[in-house]
Amino acid sequence: MNLLDIVNQILDQTDDGASERANLLGLPSALVGIDLERLSEHINRHRERMQEQLGHPVHEAVALLDLLNTPDLPYSIDDFCVLRKDAMQDLMQAAIYDKLTGLFSRNIMDTRLREEYRRAKRYELPLSALFVDVDDFKAINDTYGHAEGDQTLTFLGRFILDRLREVDIPIRYGGEEFVIILPHTDGETALNLAHQLHDGIGSAQKNAGLALPVTISIGVGTLTPEMSSESELIDAADKAVYLAKQEKNRVWPELNGHAVDASATAS
Repeated sequence: MNLLDIVNQILDQTDDGASERANLLGLPSALVGIDLERLSEHINRHRERMQEQLGHPVHEAVALLDLLNTPDLPYSIDDFCVLRKDAMQDLMQAAIYDKLTGLFSRNIMDTRLREEYRRAKRYELPLSALFVDVDDFKAINDTYGHAEGDQTLTFLGRFILDRLREVDIPIRYGGEEFVIILPHTDGETALNLAHQLHDGIGSAQKNAGLALPVTISIGVGTLTPEMSSESELIDAADKAVYLAKQEKNRVWPELNGHAVDASATAS
């Protein structure tokens, strides 16, 4: 389940047996930022007063909003806004996903990477990451325009998504760079995936309608006992892709950007 699915599940959930106060305008307390249960008596009293004054039923959410405009609560109405559910979903969509590629946006990378790093460290699980860079992407934009560059990135997004597991986390890192976080994946398995992506992109783009053939360079990082933060994993993959980019159109054959011995051949 991806992050947007989780958000939609929260928005759509029904609180079986729970009071209406658990939701404010369709949002649970956790998303509203107010402990609604603790304020329930205060809200109810204010609601009853409003109903007496207005002569008709008042929703609890309306009573709370009115309370926010009084000095009776440690909150201010200026600290909140009311959104339609579909507007909330649109905001979450824009925050979580990169519109062009369909991959996750850079916004969620630090959080998801930190979560996977901590899980891997705690339970001694393997964790790897790929750093993917499109070769000579500037030439595509300069020669054929940014529309062609966008089409290339859209193709790459679909290409990557079609070859990953549901648990993998593909992210558009920036420009023509992508990071793929691979939970429960050791270094050799990650290297195999990198080669599958590299070797498969040629045939995948035959009917994609791209103006120029696209090649990619990939570096692979994998978690080691010596790493003390999640950023070191990405730095290791970044180092490896930097080395791959020196020749372009290849997977750097060693994990974490380690040097290749003289007998190694280019992939």
